[in-house]
Amino acid sequence: MKIFIIPSWYPYPSNPVNGTFFKQHAESLAKAGHEVTVVAEEIASLRDLGKIRKDLGKRVYTEQNVKTYQHLAVNRHPRRPQAFYRRYVELLKALLDEALEHEGKPDCIHVHSSLWAGAAVASYELGIPLVVSEHLKEFLIYDGYTDFQKKLIQKTYDAASAVIAPSTAVMKRITQYFKVPETCQTHVVPNMVDTAFFKPAEKKTFVNRFTFLIVAMLRPEKRIDKIIEAFIGVGNTHLAKIRIVGDGPEYKTLLETARRCSLTRQVEFIRETGKDVVLKNMQRADVCMLCSKMETFGVTLIEALACGIPVISGNIGGGTDIVTKSNGILVPVDNPVALQDAMKEMIEHPEKFNRKAIREDAIARFDVKVVIGKLEKIYEDVKRET
Repeated sequence: MKIFIIPSWYPYPSNPVNGTFFKQHAESLAKAGHEVTVVAEEIASLRDLGKIRKDLGKRVYTEQNVKTYQHLAVNRHPRRPQAFYRRYVELLKALLDEALEHEGKPDCIHVHSSLWAGAAVASYELGIPLVVSEHLKEFLIYDGYTDFQKKLIQKTYDAASAVIAPSTAVMKRITQYFKVPETCQTHVVPNMVDTAFFKPAEKKTFVNRFTFLIVAMLRPEKRIDKIIEAFIGVGNTHLAKIRIVGDGPEYKTLLETARRCSLTRQVEFIRETGKDVVLKNMQRADVCMLCSKMETFGVTLIEALACGIPVISGNIGGGTDIVTKSNGILVPVDNPVALQDAMKEMIEHPEKFNRKAIREDAIARFDVKVVIGKLEKIYEDVKRET
């Protein structure tokens, strides 16, 4: 099948972590035998001009059998969303027209996020089935969108053949706040994990302290400070530690939180990023934690499960789909007592969690082949109904 992937954000040389999931998605479809073309238009903030200047303009390249048409521009209208959107529509249309001319008409277009790519594609009369995947956390925030944004999201759904959410929680909010036409399919399809890469170590490395692992961008909504504070009440903290892998604006604040809680020896920071760093630390961890204020899915959780590591997650968003009694513990958001109890339970009763069974379940639900199979069925259905 010939598929066009149109992401609302995508990696470029000076920002290689921007939309890496979308790149993995496209490459996985190509590996499965599909003809995949990515059309990626992005308008970056003027604040980043110095960093991105060399990347401005158009790039056409092929990696992992995925042909990519990419264009990067600077936002000339930072306080005028309507003007920004009009320019985005024009730029994406020019890039898409070029891709259609050279690659031919696809069987379907899969857009990642209504804002802004979905709404832009909905503006064109292409006669091609449109599949839309949503990813933004604003769906989980009450009144998280402006009236203008709501109008564009609804416009996207009116033109779509299928709408995909990464979790039940996100789909519930989509159908609560927007009208999805009866002719448009709705699906919950989880994010994928490469279980051939994320796997247990062949030989377990001995660690003399029970390790709680957090892998995340260090931002306020991740609530990492709440985990550090809850750790005080766990007791016998000299027998356990928290390792935090990631970087971000909250780094200094979290350092201060650990100092204020007298846990500087129990809280370890690793500011490196990359799959290899994450894998190494997951293979040495006893538990992986993700207790965000909001989380549309939680890729960190399924990467840990693929390594056979049990998890602790907040009972909001994607975690409610991922965590079961056999692979982890769900805790109420902003409940420090429940969080402490979950951490104590993991330390005192690790035998409750069968690591081999945890990995097998992760493969069955989240492996690349499983998720790609779900997407292939959706593509076939929308192509047949057009």
